[in-house]
Amino acid sequence: MFRSILNSIFPGSQTPPESTIANSASPDESGQRVTGSTWEVHPISHPATAPWHLNLSDTDTDKLLHGYQPAAMEDRWMCRSDGPDEQGNIVVHVYRSWTGNEQFQMKVTASSLRGTALRGSEGKNSGEKDAEITEITWDTGSGDTQMSEEDAKSLATTICKRVLGCELEKNS
Repeated sequence: MFRSILNSIFPGSQTPPESTIANSASPDESGQRVTGSTWEVHPISHPATAPWHLNLSDTDTDKLLHGYQPAAMEDRWMCRSDGPDEQGNIVVHVYRSWTGNEQFQMKVTASSLRGTALRGSEGKNSGEKDAEITEITWDTGSGDTQMSEEDAKSLATTICKRVLGCELEKNS
């Protein structure tokens, strides 16, 4: 069931060639952070939350912070983030572009961004540990279409890789 959903979201192949992951849709190339201020969005309808310990490089953290503004309906996803707060916490929001329905929230802890809420992300402290996705909240769906924790993490990983161009490290 999950594979058919994944294939409907990303038609054409199970695993794309490496060259198409970041090039199929890239984050906002202006370098500006996507705010989503013009998006009509809706909260997660049937939320479930689970811990997740997925390491992030500084490059991936920057991509999650900057987000993704879809250029056309075919892009299917939009992404924005809140934060970092004074503790370096970020919440990444992922929405379906057609409906504006939020599908995922990923909580990120980035110790290298501590204290940058007022200064901006250029205030990173060098030499500190990279960031980590610590939690995921997803829409479990309803009726016959249920999404498990494993499926949610798999889809969120795929979106981060294909839409945002993240590499993502192995779980620690």
